[in-house]
Amino acid sequence: MRLLKDIVLFLLIVSFINDDFVVDLAGENSLKIIFGLFILVYIKDIILAFKSPTNNVMRFFYLFIVVLSISVLINALLGYTTLIKGLQVIIAISVVFVYLSRYPNLDKLLYFVWTAVIISAIISLFNEPSDQWTYRISGGTNDQNEFSVHLLTGLGIGIYLFQKHKNLFVLLSTSLLFLYALLYAGSRTAMLALALLVIYTIFVRFSFLLKKLFSFKVIVLLLIAGIFAAQYDFSKMTAIKGMQERAGNLGTAHERFISWKAGSRMIQDNFILGVGVDNYEKYARKYAVDFIAEGSLAPHNILVKIFAETGFFPFVAFLIFIYVLLKTKFLAILKSDYYWLSLVVYANLFMGLTLSITYEKYFWMSLALLANAIFVISMNEKEDEYENSSYHS
Repeated sequence: MRLLKDIVLFLLIVSFINDDFVVDLAGENSLKIIFGLFILVYIKDIILAFKSPTNNVMRFFYLFIVVLSISVLINALLGYTTLIKGLQVIIAISVVFVYLSRYPNLDKLLYFVWTAVIISAIISLFNEPSDQWTYRISGGTNDQNEFSVHLLTGLGIGIYLFQKHKNLFVLLSTSLLFLYALLYAGSRTAMLALALLVIYTIFVRFSFLLKKLFSFKVIVLLLIAGIFAAQYDFSKMTAIKGMQERAGNLGTAHERFISWKAGSRMIQDNFILGVGVDNYEKYARKYAVDFIAEGSLAPHNILVKIFAETGFFPFVAFLIFIYVLLKTKFLAILKSDYYWLSLVVYANLFMGLTLSITYEKYFWMSLALLANAIFVISMNEKEDEYENSSYHS
């Protein structure tokens, strides 16, 4: 039975990361079937997870869910959205976050997620560019930007697992695979997120190395590496040339600004209740000042989406929950291997500023990974306190 449950959970996580691939392979209802199978197999564990002791993270998550549920119910009564659509979102978010944040074996869970990202990256090696005018490719999901979120998640988890198991070959090989796929995914936001996270990590985790970087030996090694790197013309790579072109092309950014302006006007008119879950695109054209292309009607921002669709109170509850999640055990996480899981959350949140992933299961899974680490740290601290008190007594 344990093996069956592991297979179902792994299949569920693979479907989060490789949704379009799974649909192409098994049919349009496959994602719902997999999620339903997961609930059926894990129903007892899910109930126990909801009954487990709460901490501040869980309390504010439940507050968010309650406020969101009230908004969905009122919108359904007013006819803005269907109750079924809202309940599907609430159930998916609740089950994924609560169960995975209480999953008893965090390392196993991380291996499942990491492997699912590897599968997506391998799929990308066999995929063609999304259209004849671009170099950009994707993996198990058809959206290159969402694919980039997954790759950043895989990078963070891979480094965490290396810290635990010290397999340098596996770390380097998978990291190179993720970086190669990230380059061909062509997401400027992902590249910026990666750069910011690297800079942040250098200053908060490896500041002691900055002095050593200016030693004579390091300078010589960097010069030698630079000479060898200069022998290869990286600009000939299709992805490098494409990224250079994208850096000067502000077309997609302009369309997103139009959508955000539409979202701003949508929020002003529907400040308290919003327009209903998943109704943003339905109203975007009405509120857009300039012409907006059919494929650009999405809000392209987790905050704009939740505010415009569900109103002020769920928006504030979501912000408070995110603040509590990032603040809780911050220093303990900063000094531990769990730091790399916090980077996964930062990457998802940063990418969420240009993506509409508010209700995506993989987004809530990333938040659950950090919540799980917080729970583990809290339990370890309680055990240490108990042992110390027993020793002194």
